[in-house]
Amino acid sequence: MSDINHALQEAQTQLEQLLEAARTGAIIPIRLPAQIEAIAQAVAAAQAEHAKALQEARASVPADWDAYLKEDAYFVGHAIHELRTPMTSIRGYSDMLGSMGELNDMQKQFLGVIRVNAKRMESLLTDVSLANKLRKGTLKLSPKMDMFKNIAMRLEKDMGAVAQELKRTLSFDIPSGLPLLNVDSDMLVIALNKLIENGLRYSPAETGQVTVSAAADGQTLVIRISDNGIGMTEEELAQLGKIYFRSENDVVREYKGSGLGIPIAFGIIEKLGGSVKVESQLNVGTTFTITLAGMNA
Repeated sequence: MSDINHALQEAQTQLEQLLEAARTGAIIPIRLPAQIEAIAQAVAAAQAEHAKALQEARASVPADWDAYLKEDAYFVGHAIHELRTPMTSIRGYSDMLGSMGELNDMQKQFLGVIRVNAKRMESLLTDVSLANKLRKGTLKLSPKMDMFKNIAMRLEKDMGAVAQELKRTLSFDIPSGLPLLNVDSDMLVIALNKLIENGLRYSPAETGQVTVSAAADGQTLVIRISDNGIGMTEEELAQLGKIYFRSENDVVREYKGSGLGIPIAFGIIEKLGGSVKVESQLNVGTTFTITLAGMNA
C-alpha cells in the first residue's frame, strides 16, 4: 500500500497548495493546467498501484479476499473524499473571485481555466470512485419503474451541450411503446452518457454524428449508440473495456482521457443486468448495442 499512499498523498499535497494559492490570490493561471494535470497523473498512478496490489493480494491471501476488498474499498473511498474536499474549495473560491467586481478579459480567461481544470479533476475523481465500487461490488442501485423516453431526454440534455461544444450532431430515434424498465435510471444515464461522449469526441470535426436509437425485442429493450468516428481495429476491440486501455490512435491521444469511461459504462450495464455488444470498423464508425430486460420479461 505504500506506493498507493505516496501517490495519493502527492495528489492531496498539490491540491492543498492550489487551495492555499486560491485563498491568498497567488494562483498563476498559466501554470494551472500543468498543475491539474500533475494531480490527475498522481491519482491515475495511485489507481494503477491499487490495481496491482489487488492482483498480488488475490494470489497471496485468497482466504481473506472478501475482508481485504472491504478494507481496500474503504481506503480508496476515504482517499477520494479527501481529494475532493480541497478541489471543491478551489472551485468555490474561483466562483467567489468571479463575483468580486468587474473583471477584465484576461482575468475572466484565467478564471475560466481554473474552473475547467477543477471540473476535469472532479470528474476524474468521480470515475475513480465508480471504478472502485464496481470492482469491489459495492455499487448500490436504486431501481424504480421508468420509461426509456424519459432517460433519453436526460441523455439529450446532458450530451447536447457536449455535441454543440465539439461541433458534432447528436440525434435520437426513440419510438413509443418500448418496454417499461425497472432500473436505476441515474446509473444507466451515467453509462450511456459515457458511450455517447466517446462517439462524439472521436468523430470527425464538423461532420461527426452520433445517433441514439431504441427498439423493442419482445419485452427486451435494445438501445443502439452509433457514430461515424475513427472506429477500432480487431486488436483494439479485444482490449475494449479493460481498465486504463486507450487506443494509440492520434485522435484518441489528443484528448487527455483516463481509460476509465468505457470500463465504467460496461460495468454499470452489467450491474443493471444488461449486456453490451460492440461492432466497429476502422475509419467507418462504431455501434454499441445495449440490451436490458423489460419489467415483464
